[in-house]
Amino acid sequence: MNRMWQFVQFVSVGLGNAFIDLGVFNGLYFLDPTRDVNQLVVYNTMAVMAAILNSYIWNSRWTFRKTVKHRGKHALRQRTLFVIQSLINIGVNDTILWIIAPWIVETHAIPHVMANNIAKVVAMFLASVSSFLMMKIFVFV
Repeated sequence: MNRMWQFVQFVSVGLGNAFIDLGVFNGLYFLDPTRDVNQLVVYNTMAVMAAILNSYIWNSRWTFRKTVKHRGKHALRQRTLFVIQSLINIGVNDTILWIIAPWIVETHAIPHVMANNIAKVVAMFLASVSSFLMMKIFVFV
């Protein structure tokens, strides 16, 4: 498969994931606004988990479908590695948000909602890059 086309597919899935991720994150924030970064991390974890579910469905059936194993030891290996990759993704995403959100609020005169979303987008981008590399190199090989 053409690597560039595969990357375009991954980015397309990523845009859908971003919509879900930001939607869940902001929906939770709207329902229960907070300035507590630890609560934001909880919202972030829930949002990332929703996006990861979407990611698995689309990446396994579209982006990496030619390398996805559906039965046997290889399928179990892929699913296990995907779960591990997902947990790393959540950890990277939450850590970046936890570090950046308070820093943005403290160093810039912008509303919390905007600061949280800037931190969220940065965290999403960096976690997505690491996720793509892990899926390409370890999971769907």
